Amino acid sequence: MRLIFIRHGDPDYANDNLTEKGKKEVELLTKRVSAWKDITQIYVSPMGRAKATAAPSLEKLGMRATECEWLQEFYYHTTYPKNIKDKSKAGKSTMCWDLMPEYFLSDKKFFDKDKWTKSNFMKGGNIAEKYRMVCDGIDGILAEYGYIRNKKGFYDVVNPVPNHNWYEPVEKYHLKSVKDDYPKEQTLVFFCHLGVMFVIIAHFVGMSPMQLWQGFFVAPTSITVVNSEERLKDQAFFRVERLGDTNHLTNGGEPISSSGYFADVFSE
Repeated sequence: MRLIFIRHGDPDYANDNLTEKGKKEVELLTKRVSAWKDITQIYVSPMGRAKATAAPSLEKLGMRATECEWLQEFYYHTTYPKNIKDKSKAGKSTMCWDLMPEYFLSDKKFFDKDKWTKSNFMKGGNIAEKYRMVCDGIDGILAEYGYIRNKKGFYDVVNPVPNHNWYEPVEKYHLKSVKDDYPKEQTLVFFCHLGVMFVIIAHFVGMSPMQLWQGFFVAPTSITVVNSEERLKDQAFFRVERLGDTNHLTNGGEPISSSGYFADVFSE
């Protein structure tokens, strides 16, 4: 199974829509997405900027998207604890991952996959419940396609497609892709946001989303591809194949937006 996550175009946050630049980005994105074959289903965030990004592709493909409330941006607020070093922030509300390095590096729990929601900071906004909502949302969709998350952190596959890697000798890392024989692999496309996408990826690979939120960036209209590796029968692990691909922008001569990033984006 292939999962493709698309971040919305350059945002007009004030109006939950796209800027003029974002609309240009979406034009190039649409040419790319509408050429994809055998898309199984498309899912979209309920937020305006994600819907505006998805709409032209849906029209070109002649498809309808399933709207998922939990795919909205992970913009939930919490409050700084009273024991914070900077007392001017004590008790004040803030978005749960818009933090300065001195603070997000001060608590080791932030980077523990089992403890990050249990930090005093995250408990101030019931972030654990919001995190579980996203995890349950993506797992619910995968379960519909026969991928059931187990207590060990990977997925049991109900109806596995025969895979050469189960029984043929493997020479180093050169595994034969199941796609060689089965081109119509199930492909799910999600039009959403940077924050919630990183929550989902962290859930897949077994890490705290704080590491992704603070250490990685994906640009507006970028494409992230996650594949299920099924090296053993009845078992799957979702692995990131491509992160933040913006080839459609580069090839179309459109500069990459730095929205959500606090430095200059590399341009060629």
